[in-house]
Amino acid sequence: MRTLFRLIAASALLLLAAAPAAAEDVVPSPTPTAAEGVTVPDFATKSWILVDAESGDILAGQNYDGQRPMASTIKTLTSLTLLPRLQYDSVYEAQPQETLTEGAHVGVLAGNTYTVDQLFHGMLMRSGNDAAVALADAYGYQRTIDAMNAEAQRVGATSTVAKSPNGLDQPGQVTTAKDLAQIYRVAIQDPRLQEILTAKQAEFPAKSPEDPTQPRTTFTIYNHDTLLDSDYPGFMGGKSGFTSQAGRTYVAGADRDGHRYVVALLGIGGGTTQTARQVFDWAFQNADSLQPVGELPEVGDEVDITPVAAASAPSDLAPMPLDEATQAEMTTIAQTAQQVAVQAGSVSMPDVNQVASDAQAAAGQVVTVTGAVPAADQVGAGADAVVAGLTQSPFAGTTTEAAAGLSRIARHSGSRLAQGVPVVAATARDRGGAAADSRRAPAEGPAGSRHAPACRAGAGTSSLALVHALWLPG
Repeated sequence: MRTLFRLIAASALLLLAAAPAAAEDVVPSPTPTAAEGVTVPDFATKSWILVDAESGDILAGQNYDGQRPMASTIKTLTSLTLLPRLQYDSVYEAQPQETLTEGAHVGVLAGNTYTVDQLFHGMLMRSGNDAAVALADAYGYQRTIDAMNAEAQRVGATSTVAKSPNGLDQPGQVTTAKDLAQIYRVAIQDPRLQEILTAKQAEFPAKSPEDPTQPRTTFTIYNHDTLLDSDYPGFMGGKSGFTSQAGRTYVAGADRDGHRYVVALLGIGGGTTQTARQVFDWAFQNADSLQPVGELPEVGDEVDITPVAAASAPSDLAPMPLDEATQAEMTTIAQTAQQVAVQAGSVSMPDVNQVASDAQAAAGQVVTVTGAVPAADQVGAGADAVVAGLTQSPFAGTTTEAAAGLSRIARHSGSRLAQGVPVVAATARDRGGAAADSRRAPAEGPAGSRHAPACRAGAGTSSLALVHALWLPG
């Protein structure tokens, strides 16, 4: 147990310095568009769109032709491109470039083998940037980027420019809400994509054993989408994203009562899935009043594609990070994510006092960096571990006054808290009050976070977290 917790704490310290800067504040503009007589709420999102997935009619939106970075929602385009081009059951041996990818990791380790199927689950369920690069390398990295841009043009997403398979910030890598909705609308027609996006958990391969006679184990990865977790009626699956330049992004679909809607949001000002839920709820409540205010472009003819096996000796690979320090950090992140996940699967529930004590110790180290320490007599602290995407970590739920389920906060696609990466954090509560409910947190993000005092709105507030929230791009 001590080893497990040290791994978590070490990962927290390692990742703090890598957290991206907060996205710019959201200033909604221009005025939302909808049919005459339909009142559109303020969804506090820079660019969004509501689309009828069947007809392609645009039913409402705001600034949906404005180009913005898309973060990990680009993985819907990666999926649209590579699902038909790679043999789903073919096996790929991971390369160092993939393990060294920045941002969110599912735990792809160089020299280990994975099926294309497993890599898609890791990329979409845990938003693994390492898995996205592995898929691109398996087909040919630059070949994948070229094919992604060709696919975007084919489906009519002509304002989209892809420069990576995972959505990490790149100059000129942009999309629009309109394009993103179109990409999702076409991609979700592949039943494999919908199966992955609506899977709540899956098994992912752990590190290959040193003894080849021993079987390779797996660990469980969990989908962090809270619309899925809450069993939102008719949910078709969604993909979220976050980077410092893109802010929060999201695209999803829902199908019920004879209506099949797609929502795409870029530059979200509130919680990611909370905002999407608000748009979907509003759309279904006003379904009889909504009328087309535009339409998505026609989709071009499908290209005749024969899927190929993942490359056995790839030569067209992602660029290697030049910074040796970054290489070392990313290697440690990937290895630690797997170690913690595997160990967490077999540990028993620890004593709550020991958990809180260890978390406080780890938090104290991090707080020296953040400089946001609440007064000890004003707070009561508990702890929870976020372990490689586990929804129920062995540290969760020990008492009603323990920390407010950071494992669920991590899954909250608005929060991007160390997604797929182990991290320990301590949250605090007002003396005599209950810990905050992560599902009702007013905002998850670098600005206005109820769980991150190092962030602007939270700094210096004694009832908030003792320790940072890690906002990893992914």
